[in-house]
Amino acid sequence: MFGSSKRPVFKPSVYETSRRRRRMPRWLMLLLLGVVLGAGGLLFVQTSYGPQRLTVLESQQLTNEVNSGNLERQRLQARLEESTHAIQTLKAQNEKLASELAAAQTAVAPLQQELALFADAMPPDPRGGNIGVSSASFTREGDQLRYHVLLLREEHGGPEFKGQMIFAVEGRYPNGRTATIELDPLAVSFDRYQHLTGSLPMPDGLSARRVTVRVLDAENNRQQAMRILIVRG
Repeated sequence: MFGSSKRPVFKPSVYETSRRRRRMPRWLMLLLLGVVLGAGGLLFVQTSYGPQRLTVLESQQLTNEVNSGNLERQRLQARLEESTHAIQTLKAQNEKLASELAAAQTAVAPLQQELALFADAMPPDPRGGNIGVSSASFTREGDQLRYHVLLLREEHGGPEFKGQMIFAVEGRYPNGRTATIELDPLAVSFDRYQHLTGSLPMPDGLSARRVTVRVLDAENNRQQAMRILIVRG
């Protein structure tokens, strides 16, 4: 009766299977929350401000454009190589032509000296004057009049003479009528001499008998030389 009135505290048995649940630590919850918020923020930034992701169709189109660009680059590279080869070939040809031209000029120089001596030895125009018809011949060849004319200039070394040479042809038509016609002028330009040769058609079957050669200057169309020659043939 005089003992303690407190009841003994109940203590679970060591064989009890149920355990008391433990709560998740606060620091772990904060860490997980930070990870989730960071991943969400990164996704939001990429979606709002980052480069747009391509669809399958857009990716295929981009791939096709890249392949097309590569093919065009290869085509242009091939054309560049062809052009480079062509330029090198032309350069080699130009060098060869320049060498041949130099050789030809070296070979022609003695001939030019001989021609100058020949021109000095040719008789002047009997009519005299600075510009003259030193020598000329005309030949009938069918309906063509073949000519061979040498013009000489006594005073040379200044500006070259420029003008035109005109043939006035006197002849007879097949019906017996005689006439004198003037052919189209020939341009002349020379310093010391000029040699002209060729053939001209005779209109309406005219048979040339005589030709009057006239040389006119280009400045005022004044006659500088004149000579009358008989047509052979």
